[in-house]
Amino acid sequence: MNKLLFIVTGPSGAGKNTVMTHIYNTFPEIKKAVTYTTRAPRPHEQDGVDYRFIGQEEFFAKVREGKILEYEQVYNDYYYGSPAEIFADGPIKIMEMDWKGHRTYRQVYKDIRIASIFLVPPSLEEIKKRILGRSQVDNLQSRLANALEQLEHAHDYTYIIVNDQKDRTLQQVEALVRAELINLKRKDNLEHARGIVNSFNKDF
Repeated sequence: MNKLLFIVTGPSGAGKNTVMTHIYNTFPEIKKAVTYTTRAPRPHEQDGVDYRFIGQEEFFAKVREGKILEYEQVYNDYYYGSPAEIFADGPIKIMEMDWKGHRTYRQVYKDIRIASIFLVPPSLEEIKKRILGRSQVDNLQSRLANALEQLEHAHDYTYIIVNDQKDRTLQQVEALVRAELINLKRKDNLEHARGIVNSFNKDF
């Protein structure tokens, strides 16, 4: 069965969660690949839905066992890691990760179509505004440095979208997802076209 992985990346406050939620609410065939984290769940989060919340000891046990393919320590705080096996329960998945994870998955899954989306906030001031608007933070400079690091790797992505207007961004995302889903069936559709040609040649 053909497989397709959507990867969503962007600086803190770029709108990644909004875009991902819109995708898997609009396209039920696309399932979220749940990643791991060592931080505690926030009040609205569910284990196994938003993340797999595990302790640091278990986290690194999974790294050693090869169950976590890549991981990062974010802002010198908690660890986040992506699972090595993501297609066990479906052929079309979506996940959020940074540019390093994106690079790793492209190297490991060379035989799988990866449609990567990089979300760009309209300005540095908007990044600050969105970070501070979400919660009180004491590591703003670290978050801004991380944002700039992410932006330096935007050119590696399949699609780059400036998220300056929510509705327009979601429309663009919907359009590219629909195109990727059509392209996923390219091989099957091509075989169907060849079948018609072969049938014609046999009959005539």
